Amino acid sequence: MSKISKESTGAKKKKIIQHAFDLFAEKGYSETSIDDIVKASGVSKGGIYYYFNSKEEIFLEIAKNRLEERRDLIKNIPNTVSNREKLINYIHWTLTGLFEEKIQKMSRFTFEFWSVLARNPNMSDKAKERYKLFYDDLAEILQQGIDCGEFEKDIDISSMVYIILSTMDGIGYMNSVMKITITHDVVENYIDIILRKISKGD
Repeated sequence: MSKISKESTGAKKKKIIQHAFDLFAEKGYSETSIDDIVKASGVSKGGIYYYFNSKEEIFLEIAKNRLEERRDLIKNIPNTVSNREKLINYIHWTLTGLFEEKIQKMSRFTFEFWSVLARNPNMSDKAKERYKLFYDDLAEILQQGIDCGEFEKDIDISSMVYIILSTMDGIGYMNSVMKITITHDVVENYIDIILRKISKGD
């Protein structure tokens, strides 16, 4: 395949994903059809099925991309930054991003993702995989913080990771779905609560 052909193929697939993402975030998974994606993207039905076998496959591809974007945030934090700052940056980026329309759409998509998985037991393994990756990333920061003396030794890492992830998802739900305004003060207070619990000497 020529370079131009590869670029064209990549652009078309990206176009399908972007328009499908918008539809899933706005209308929901069940209310979005392949025909809706055809109309929004301008790609023929045959073209869509060239890249994806089903609507479910498109949905899971979007979820995978979202997961990779969020994990890249942690991976791209310089090693010279303290574990305390890594945690602050991760939470701050995730929650202040809710002030942007793009991130609000991502949050709405995330809740639609969980809703769809709850109704489709066969897809539950995808949810477990997603949680496990986020868990591992945050658990590593907490463990490194304990090892170097930044965080208290008696932290229950499993419980703390669950609290951080579930609370951030809850804040995202309040903002993106229930339309309750989340301010910078809310974000800073949340970070302060977490740090008071885990930081050594606080």
